[in-house]
Amino acid sequence: MAASSLSRKLILGLAFGILLLSRPLLSLSQSKLIPSLDELAGEWQDAPSLRSLPALNNAHGSAKAAHGVLSVENVSFPPITMAGDTGALLVNGQAPTLERTRWFPYQVLRRGHVNDIAVETAVRMPYEENGFLFHILLTNTSAARQSFEVKIVLSANTARFRNWGWDIPIDGSTGRYAAVTADNAQSIVLRSSKDELINCFAFSRKPDSLSLKGATPTATWRFTLDPNSSAEINYALAIGGNNQRAHDLAVNWVRQFDRAFEKVKTEWRARFVAMFTPNNAHFSGNLPILVTDDAELRRVYYLSALSVLSVYRTNFPVAPRVYVSNAPEYDVTMMYFWDTREWATALAMLDPVMLKQYLRDWLRLGIDNGYAEEYLTGTMQGPVYSANDLSVFYQLNAYLNVTGDRAFLAEEINGKTVLDHMDAIATHWKSLVRPGRTLADYGEADNLLECVPTYIHEVPSFNAANVWMMHRMAAIHEAEGNHSRAEELRMEAAGLLDAVLALYEPGQGVWDSLHRDGSRVEMRHVFDYSTIGLTISQDLTPRMRREMTEFVERELLTDHWMRAQSLTDPAASASDRPDHGPMGAFSAWPAETMATMCEFGQFDKALGLMHRIAGVSEEGPFSQSRELLGRTPDAPVRIALRGFQTYNVSSGASFADTIIHNFFGYQPDFLTGDVISNPGPRGFEGQLLGVRHNDKSLRISSTVKGIEVASEESKH
Repeated sequence: MAASSLSRKLILGLAFGILLLSRPLLSLSQSKLIPSLDELAGEWQDAPSLRSLPALNNAHGSAKAAHGVLSVENVSFPPITMAGDTGALLVNGQAPTLERTRWFPYQVLRRGHVNDIAVETAVRMPYEENGFLFHILLTNTSAARQSFEVKIVLSANTARFRNWGWDIPIDGSTGRYAAVTADNAQSIVLRSSKDELINCFAFSRKPDSLSLKGATPTATWRFTLDPNSSAEINYALAIGGNNQRAHDLAVNWVRQFDRAFEKVKTEWRARFVAMFTPNNAHFSGNLPILVTDDAELRRVYYLSALSVLSVYRTNFPVAPRVYVSNAPEYDVTMMYFWDTREWATALAMLDPVMLKQYLRDWLRLGIDNGYAEEYLTGTMQGPVYSANDLSVFYQLNAYLNVTGDRAFLAEEINGKTVLDHMDAIATHWKSLVRPGRTLADYGEADNLLECVPTYIHEVPSFNAANVWMMHRMAAIHEAEGNHSRAEELRMEAAGLLDAVLALYEPGQGVWDSLHRDGSRVEMRHVFDYSTIGLTISQDLTPRMRREMTEFVERELLTDHWMRAQSLTDPAASASDRPDHGPMGAFSAWPAETMATMCEFGQFDKALGLMHRIAGVSEEGPFSQSRELLGRTPDAPVRIALRGFQTYNVSSGASFADTIIHNFFGYQPDFLTGDVISNPGPRGFEGQLLGVRHNDKSLRISSTVKGIEVASEESKH
């Protein structure tokens, strides 16, 4: 492991040195600077140690490995979902024990055994189709010749739904499907009597027998293997509509199974490279290519960007491209304002056309009518989150800053200009101030961090965000010539700022909330650190910044991850959820923590945290949260499942956003024309190539002297 890591660093260092010495060589093959998908894969994991098994995604849907060596569950290709799983594998009537799993962006690998038969499986999803490809390798590990029977249960209990929400609709009723054999008993077609759905299993190697008894057919093969010899079974499942296309897809896949199997990886790679390619055919923009000899920084950046591709969907009727917030367990058709805000700058660079459409739709639907848009129907879903105002305002500002599309401010939506909408969002807090009070009251836990019972009412975080929004609106109004409105906003911001700063606990580095019963309650939570630090950083004293970071280092950071809430928080025992409580953290919290450290000028601490958390990616992607399996700093870290957590999330892109926005300091301002917030040294060397900025392409370099910006060729 150490030698491999050293070799990787030497190779990266050589590539980076060549780049610095000979810039024109980049044009020969920029795609080689982008890691392969296999390089970004996880390592083999002991299945019993995992809290959440790996997930699968393609551009149409998602699924998750079930607790076995073969089947998958949580299958959804909106508007179609599947109840249960795709069927178990049995060897001589026994289910193999699942021992190891490995996540790849484009597949899930599993290993297990039963008696003296080793079983290895790989499952992939054809990139823009509804279906699965299953590969099974069976090996005789004994010293004697063995004969055995392999049976696969074939289950595809799907249904179609129009109305979705946070919970994925499931119809678990049985008996709706009738199974018939086809293609000389080399495939099975399942037809639903309820909604005319057709699913099809097809096999490369014809089963020795097929059984159509009951709701789930079975396919059986018989093998005789010499010691250390192997046999394989390849088959496909296509999930379709009310025509024969599912049958044709499945049959075509298995006729050239190896080609179809490899095509999945090829198309994933092509779409991943497109994310970093100007003028590509799949996105309206692009992310920058990161080149650095810092192996951890590089891995975190590209794996974070890969989070976007895992939740990228092209099959929704409301928008041509949707980046759903979660998959595959929950809310697979929605984009949350809050989660999308976590990677707003990256989204504005990657797909500005779509971000503009989302923002238009959200303003039209009304951001006080829910927390997310659902993209099968284009409706608003859920209750209202206290983060709505900050989340949508931040994304509007990011879009304007990255694109320079100042004309958007004058566009009318529901009879109001975008400028007016932004002003209304920035001052919405005033409607939440109770009589005789100064700070906005953000309600109960369900509107805030959900699982933290004391993080309620007059919280400092969102009130600090209100100060920032009013300051930003004042600058925009000033630039638009409305000087009186700008002055009004500045005066209101000054009064609110004083009330926010009064909530600080000197010497502790933490903040208090004011409850409706008049009590002042201490909150030892990362959300105050990051939200306050990223909105009113310039209004904090150097001592406050130092104490706030000392609190995070002392009570939140662990050896491999962090906890969202301190174990000494008064509500820690009542807040046990892996994303916002004391036993883990939402993936965006480490990213926001690093961003805050950068804003405080603590680049060495931010880089140290980046190196510290990079190792968690050996299990898999940046999921909704990671759980700490113990209270000590060296506690193991696992992708979380309990507490309604999901395996793939758009907010996993928050790390890439932090690297672009804070590590490299790309913080453009459409009002001033500024590109970089702080040109000082960062403590690492690297370059961002192809940085989108207005109609230009920039190269941003981090050197020992600081940040340098150079113009590349025009994008047009």
